Amino acid sequence: QIRTYPMTTFAALLISLPSAAGFGLAPAHAPPLRLRAPAVRACAPASEEVDVVVVGAGLGGLSCAGLLASQGLKVAVLESHYEIGGCAHEFNVNMDGKPVPSELLAKKPQPVFKFEAGPSLYSGLSADASPNPLKHIFQMVGEEPEWINYDTWGAHLPEVPEGYELSIGAENFMEILRRYGGPTAREDWDRLAEQLMPLTKGVTALPSTAVRGDAGVLLTLGARYPRAFLDVILNAQKITAPFDLEAYGVRDPFLKNYLDLIAFLLQGLPS
Repeated sequence: QIRTYPMTTFAALLISLPSAAGFGLAPAHAPPLRLRAPAVRACAPASEEVDVVVVGAGLGGLSCAGLLASQGLKVAVLESHYEIGGCAHEFNVNMDGKPVPSELLAKKPQPVFKFEAGPSLYSGLSADASPNPLKHIFQMVGEEPEWINYDTWGAHLPEVPEGYELSIGAENFMEILRRYGGPTAREDWDRLAEQLMPLTKGVTALPSTAVRGDAGVLLTLGARYPRAFLDVILNAQKITAPFDLEAYGVRDPFLKNYLDLIAFLLQGLPS
């Protein structure tokens, strides 16, 4: 079976995996984002006048609303689901296997299991210079939660059913390949990195929040980041094409499964 991935997933992967800082993750009890706008309410009066109505409380809707509210506009966000976050929301299930809305859980705490409906891993949130567009939103709004970095990383894979855990960093990743990979694991990784690293330069140098679908992109990206913009244009077909690990010479089963896991965690979708 051929595994295919968006190239941008591996651009992020190659930046994040060897990083000593690791993946930035917001703690469960991080301070809430405080916008310069009226306090957020779970429901609104039947009649209320606002400047802007945003339909949908996914990451896109919340980002839009946050940016508008940070500029002093009165914003209402409408959401039909009982949890916010859209494809990236989490949900709670109690000990009886029944879902518990977060609003109810806040009023009546009880033991629950927490599940993520989207990505389980968020990278590039703790560093000031980051290609992560969500980081850009926090920076433009002017307030951020406290970010907590992973200091260890572990996984259960078919080749390591008992699981493993090692400190994060490039050297430790090489140790993971040495311990659990086959004879070609290190060679496969070096070959893959050598081919993909040049593609990451342009992708990571362009802020996602400056991308637009009209001729204005020449001003927001082309004029401000000419070298990176040209690099992405020249490599656009490679960057957006499906990604076949075997075509890039990855043969080791452990490394394939490891990358498959990372791609799933970053995308929140089957690879």
